Amino acid sequence: MRIDELRGRFLIDTNVLIYATLEGDPRYRRAQQVIKKGADNLCEAFISVQNLAEMYPNLTGPKTKPPDSPELARKKISSIGQLHFLEVLPTSYEVVTTALELCCKYELTLQDYFDMQLVATMLVNQIPTLITENDKDFSLVTEISAWNPF
Repeated sequence: MRIDELRGRFLIDTNVLIYATLEGDPRYRRAQQVIKKGADNLCEAFISVQNLAEMYPNLTGPKTKPPDSPELARKKISSIGQLHFLEVLPTSYEVVTTALELCCKYELTLQDYFDMQLVATMLVNQIPTLITENDKDFSLVTEISAWNPF
């Protein structure tokens, strides 16, 4: 699938959001295109508060060269969270219990919980597609589909 073919309801993963803030990154342009699809009348784009929270340690950590200052990271995260065409979804008790059920179903532990929390957010909000660079991390999950735009 190409970005211009993207339709319907989708959730944008943290990695895509991060790349959309890193102008020097080779994935910047495509990440920007994915986010802007949220303004397309044929699409409904979502992010989770979890995605926004995950951005901070990544933007200010050693993987970002050079790492963002706390203030710059805050501004980037706030600007994404305030985009009128991206709906920010909460992490509710229903999301947590659904994530725990998914972890039991797929026998996942440790940090894999957070991937299942995103899947649970999608299920609770009836979102069928995850846009992520880490599509392989979701290959066993039958409840949603994951698409890598890069």
